[in-house]
Amino acid sequence: MNLNLSTIIRGILILTLLSALRVNAQENRVHYITDSIKSFDSLLGKFKGSIVYVDIWASWCQPCQQELRDKKAIKAFDIFGSKHNIVVLYICADKDESKWKAVINQNKLTGYHIWLNPALRQDIFGRFSFYENRAGVIKKGFYIPRHLIIDQLGMVADSMADHQNSVLLYTRLQTLLNKH
Repeated sequence: MNLNLSTIIRGILILTLLSALRVNAQENRVHYITDSIKSFDSLLGKFKGSIVYVDIWASWCQPCQQELRDKKAIKAFDIFGSKHNIVVLYICADKDESKWKAVINQNKLTGYHIWLNPALRQDIFGRFSFYENRAGVIKKGFYIPRHLIIDQLGMVADSMADHQNSVLLYTRLQTLLNKH
Protein backbone atom coordinates (compact mmCIF):
# COMPACT_ATOMS: atom_id res chain seq x y z
CA MET A 1 0.00 0.00 0.00
CA ASN A 2 1.50 3.28 -1.10
CA LEU A 3 0.33 6.30 0.92
CA ASN A 4 1.62 9.69 -0.02
CA LEU A 5 2.02 12.58 2.40
CA SER A 6 -1.08 14.45 1.20
CA THR A 7 -3.28 11.37 1.80
CA ILE A 8 -1.93 11.02 5.32
CA ILE A 9 -2.47 14.72 6.06
CA ARG A 10 -6.03 14.51 4.70
CA GLY A 11 -6.70 11.53 6.94
CA ILE A 12 -5.35 13.36 9.99
CA LEU A 13 -7.49 16.42 9.21
CA ILE A 14 -10.61 14.29 8.83
CA LEU A 15 -9.95 12.51 12.15
CA THR A 16 -9.34 15.86 13.87
CA LEU A 17 -12.59 17.26 12.46
CA LEU A 18 -14.58 14.19 13.54
CA SER A 19 -13.08 14.38 17.03
CA ALA A 20 -13.97 18.08 17.29
CA LEU A 21 -17.54 17.37 16.17
CA ARG A 22 -17.90 14.62 18.79
CA VAL A 23 -16.61 16.96 21.55
CA ASN A 24 -18.93 19.74 20.33
CA ALA A 25 -21.93 17.37 20.35
CA GLN A 26 -21.08 16.42 23.96
CA GLU A 27 -20.78 20.09 24.97
CA ASN A 28 -24.14 20.92 23.36
CA ARG A 29 -25.78 18.43 25.71
CA VAL A 30 -24.35 20.18 28.79
CA HIS A 31 -26.53 23.11 29.88
CA TYR A 32 -25.30 25.43 32.60
CA ILE A 33 -27.95 27.35 34.47
CA THR A 34 -26.24 30.54 35.54
CA ASP A 35 -29.30 32.56 36.55
CA SER A 36 -29.37 33.77 40.12
CA ILE A 37 -32.35 31.55 40.91
CA LYS A 38 -33.36 31.89 44.54
CA SER A 39 -35.88 29.07 45.01
CA PHE A 40 -36.31 25.43 44.09
CA ASP A 41 -39.76 26.20 42.63
CA SER A 42 -38.25 28.81 40.29
CA LEU A 43 -35.62 26.30 39.20
CA LEU A 44 -38.23 23.63 38.50
CA GLY A 45 -40.29 26.17 36.54
CA LYS A 46 -37.71 25.85 33.77
CA PHE A 47 -38.74 22.22 33.23
CA LYS A 48 -42.54 22.46 33.42
CA GLY A 49 -44.30 19.38 32.07
CA SER A 50 -41.26 17.08 32.31
CA ILE A 51 -40.18 14.56 34.87
CA VAL A 52 -37.01 15.88 36.51
CA TYR A 53 -34.40 13.65 38.13
CA VAL A 54 -32.35 15.78 40.54
CA ASP A 55 -28.86 14.74 41.63
CA ILE A 56 -27.40 16.88 44.43
CA TRP A 57 -23.64 16.38 44.79
CA ALA A 58 -20.38 18.01 45.85
CA SER A 59 -16.79 17.60 44.71
CA TRP A 60 -15.58 16.79 48.24
CA CYS A 61 -18.18 14.03 48.74
CA GLN A 62 -16.62 10.62 48.05
CA PRO A 63 -19.94 8.74 47.55
CA CYS A 64 -20.99 11.51 45.12
CA GLN A 65 -17.75 11.17 43.19
CA GLN A 66 -18.12 7.40 43.06
CA GLU A 67 -21.59 7.76 41.52
CA LEU A 68 -20.50 10.47 39.06
CA ARG A 69 -17.56 8.33 37.84
CA ASP A 70 -19.88 5.44 36.91
CA LYS A 71 -19.86 6.42 33.24
CA LYS A 72 -21.71 3.30 32.09
CA ALA A 73 -24.65 3.93 34.44
CA ILE A 74 -24.70 7.66 33.66
CA LYS A 75 -24.70 7.02 29.90
CA ALA A 76 -27.47 4.40 30.20
CA PHE A 77 -29.57 6.77 32.30
CA ASP A 78 -28.91 9.63 29.86
CA ILE A 79 -30.21 7.46 26.99
CA PHE A 80 -33.26 6.41 29.05
CA GLY A 81 -33.94 10.01 30.04
CA SER A 82 -33.63 11.29 26.46
CA LYS A 83 -35.96 8.59 25.20
CA HIS A 84 -38.63 9.41 27.81
CA ASN A 85 -38.25 13.21 28.06
CA ILE A 86 -36.77 13.02 31.57
CA VAL A 87 -34.65 16.01 32.50
CA VAL A 88 -31.50 15.29 34.47
CA LEU A 89 -30.63 18.18 36.76
CA TYR A 90 -27.32 18.14 38.63
CA ILE A 91 -27.07 20.53 41.56
CA CYS A 92 -23.59 21.17 42.92
CA ALA A 93 -23.56 21.86 46.67
CA ASP A 94 -19.92 22.98 46.85
CA LYS A 95 -19.39 26.23 48.70
CA ASP A 96 -16.55 26.99 46.27
CA GLU A 97 -17.81 27.26 42.70
CA SER A 98 -14.37 26.66 41.14
CA LYS A 99 -14.50 22.83 41.14
CA TRP A 100 -18.04 22.59 39.79
CA LYS A 101 -17.38 22.63 36.03
CA ALA A 102 -14.16 20.64 36.36
CA VAL A 103 -16.09 17.66 37.79
CA ILE A 104 -18.75 17.96 35.08
CA ASN A 105 -16.13 17.94 32.31
CA GLN A 106 -14.05 15.19 33.91
CA ASN A 107 -17.06 12.88 34.20
CA LYS A 108 -18.70 13.99 30.92
CA LEU A 109 -21.99 14.73 32.65
CA THR A 110 -24.66 15.84 30.20
CA GLY A 111 -27.90 17.42 31.31
CA TYR A 112 -28.61 20.60 33.25
CA HIS A 113 -26.20 21.91 35.86
CA ILE A 114 -26.49 24.55 38.52
CA TRP A 115 -24.26 25.61 41.37
CA LEU A 116 -26.08 26.41 44.61
CA ASN A 117 -25.92 30.11 45.29
CA PRO A 118 -26.58 30.99 48.97
CA ALA A 119 -30.32 31.71 48.53
CA LEU A 120 -31.00 28.53 46.54
CA ARG A 121 -28.88 26.53 49.02
CA GLN A 122 -30.98 27.82 51.92
CA ASP A 123 -34.24 27.01 50.13
CA ILE A 124 -33.26 23.47 49.07
CA PHE A 125 -31.59 22.52 52.35
CA GLY A 126 -34.48 24.01 54.34
CA ARG A 127 -37.07 22.18 52.28
CA PHE A 128 -35.40 18.75 52.08
CA SER A 129 -33.55 18.50 55.40
CA PHE A 130 -34.89 16.12 57.99
CA TYR A 131 -34.69 15.75 61.74
CA GLU A 132 -32.93 12.82 63.32
CA ASN A 133 -31.93 11.67 66.77
CA ARG A 134 -28.13 11.63 67.11
CA ALA A 135 -27.11 10.24 70.49
CA GLY A 136 -30.17 11.70 72.19
CA VAL A 137 -29.93 15.08 70.47
CA ILE A 138 -32.41 16.04 67.75
CA LYS A 139 -30.51 17.56 64.83
CA LYS A 140 -31.44 18.69 61.36
CA GLY A 141 -29.61 16.87 58.58
CA PHE A 142 -29.13 16.97 54.84
CA TYR A 143 -27.02 14.26 53.29
CA ILE A 144 -25.52 13.98 49.85
CA PRO A 145 -25.53 12.43 47.41
CA ARG A 146 -29.22 13.18 47.36
CA HIS A 147 -31.61 12.35 44.56
CA LEU A 148 -35.13 13.61 43.95
CA ILE A 149 -37.78 12.86 41.37
CA ILE A 150 -40.14 15.64 40.35
CA ASP A 151 -43.22 14.59 38.40
CA GLN A 152 -44.70 16.25 35.31
CA LEU A 153 -46.88 18.48 37.49
CA GLY A 154 -43.86 19.84 39.38
CA MET A 155 -44.61 17.86 42.55
CA VAL A 156 -41.94 15.99 44.48
CA ALA A 157 -42.68 12.33 43.71
CA ASP A 158 -39.68 10.98 45.64
CA SER A 159 -37.44 13.03 47.94
CA MET A 160 -35.07 10.12 48.63
CA ALA A 161 -34.77 8.56 45.16
CA ASP A 162 -32.13 6.03 44.18
CA HIS A 163 -28.96 6.71 42.18
CA GLN A 164 -28.72 6.36 38.41
CA ASN A 165 -27.47 2.78 38.54
CA SER A 166 -30.49 1.49 40.46
CA VAL A 167 -33.18 -0.74 39.01
CA LEU A 168 -35.55 0.77 41.59
CA LEU A 169 -35.05 4.20 40.03
CA TYR A 170 -35.99 2.97 36.56
CA THR A 171 -39.05 1.20 38.01
CA ARG A 172 -40.15 4.36 39.86
CA LEU A 173 -39.71 6.49 36.74
CA GLN A 174 -41.55 3.99 34.55
CA THR A 175 -44.47 4.12 36.99
CA LEU A 176 -44.58 7.92 36.68
CA LEU A 177 -44.34 7.74 32.89
CA ASN A 178 -47.27 5.30 32.76
CA LYS A 179 -49.46 7.64 34.86
CA HIS A 180 -49.53 10.34 32.18
